[in-house]
Amino acid sequence: MQLKKSIPESFKDGAAVKSAPRTSVRKSAAKPVAARRGGRLTEARRQEIVALVAPLFLDRGYEQVTIDEIVAHIGGSKRTLYERFGGKAGLFEMVIKEYCAKVHRDLFADIEQHKDIEKQLVAIGTHFLNMILDPSILEQHRLMVSMGRSFPSVAQMFFQAGPQSAYALVEGWIERQQKQGKIGPGNATVLSELFLDMLTGKHQLALLTSSFASTSAGQIAVTVKAAAKLFLHGCVPREKKAGAG
Repeated sequence: MQLKKSIPESFKDGAAVKSAPRTSVRKSAAKPVAARRGGRLTEARRQEIVALVAPLFLDRGYEQVTIDEIVAHIGGSKRTLYERFGGKAGLFEMVIKEYCAKVHRDLFADIEQHKDIEKQLVAIGTHFLNMILDPSILEQHRLMVSMGRSFPSVAQMFFQAGPQSAYALVEGWIERQQKQGKIGPGNATVLSELFLDMLTGKHQLALLTSSFASTSAGQIAVTVKAAAKLFLHGCVPREKKAGAG
């Protein structure tokens, strides 16, 4: 999706795990760098640019950040910014996609396929919940919700790059387990949505609304283990399941 083509003109250029207060992003902002001219855009440089501009967007919102401020932070010129990134809109899209991609890259980190299926599911759920409760991801989520009504194309891009992609990754894992007979038949898409949604509710919503300041590793573990057990075994006692029907 080309964000710069689908958003309104007014949106374009010119205009323990702890809940992060608004000022925390500003404090972590990287310092502006000297201008750089020419050369190939390396992956290291792209990552550096994301690190430099992300705090601007997350702390102040898209509309309050100017092109001049971005250029002052990343170096170069306005012309280069437009040519390489499509202006402010293109940079904003890159930041959002990079944050989402980080969650997806780490979702299956250190998951041992030979382990008991419940242990695999607990590991997946723990990785997922820890990542989406990261202060920078929570701040991104707040920003996307606040922009959703005025700029629906941005919210759609975030949903596709973030939640939808996470669902798809877990869906693939479920389908592999179904083929091996470790999970019963069922719509893997729906099952992946149900599992991840069981994890997010209490912790994410409470931190987003500042209902409490932090959540502990122990609290996360309790939620993930209960969700994995419920997902795999349901609520009905096994002896009743055997005699049902």
